[in-house]
Amino acid sequence: MRIRSSSFVLLAVLCFVFAPGAPAGAADQTVVATDKVFTPADVTILQGESVTWRNGGGSHNVRFDDSSFVMPPAPDSTPWSVSRTFDTVGVFRYYCEAHGYPNGVDMSGAVYVQQAPTASLPGAPQSVFADRTAPRLKLSGSKRQKALRRRALFVRVEVNEAASVVARAWISIPKTRKSFRARRVSRQLSARARSRFALRLPPPAIRAFRRALRKHTRLTARVTVGARDPAGNRTLAKRRVRLR
Repeated sequence: MRIRSSSFVLLAVLCFVFAPGAPAGAADQTVVATDKVFTPADVTILQGESVTWRNGGGSHNVRFDDSSFVMPPAPDSTPWSVSRTFDTVGVFRYYCEAHGYPNGVDMSGAVYVQQAPTASLPGAPQSVFADRTAPRLKLSGSKRQKALRRRALFVRVEVNEAASVVARAWISIPKTRKSFRARRVSRQLSARARSRFALRLPPPAIRAFRRALRKHTRLTARVTVGARDPAGNRTLAKRRVRLR
């Protein structure tokens, strides 16, 4: 009886040691909706993985641009939590119906789904090529713009590979504590694509700029454009624009 008992314990230990574990590379993501922002707004997962959104404060919901997923059905202030599994490779954009809009405007984000690695036989040679190169950005356009007439700033963006591009602009009025931010623009660009971004000015900024220009105050906008490729590599480009 002692021999049989010892054999049973040894077999149980071996089964525990060599039992298959959880699949490697599992990277389900969690996004928190707070004060008019998703954190993090953009996440990258593998095909077959999931993203969970939970409400961290305020009245929010998650609606995808193509209306394929809307949860909760309307903005809700309760501490809700919703999940979605992504079986298709691609870029999936979403926003909060109370504080955002499609195409990456205001409270919005994106899910980047990459192809899951294929399984290989044990002992077979494997080649892994990780993309660690950040996308290259090129900014162009006029450095002197009639922002009051157009009510916006314009910048042309060129990227060498497929990437999610976000453009922002800030304008400070000299000798005052006033600073204004143009409406952020987010767009998915394909490789070697060129796109014109219009950064709209809010009405309070237009009124303040008009008063400043009447006093011959020199106004300069700081434009910042960021790009992120599907592998998560990021790059940043900056440009100054004189307003008149």
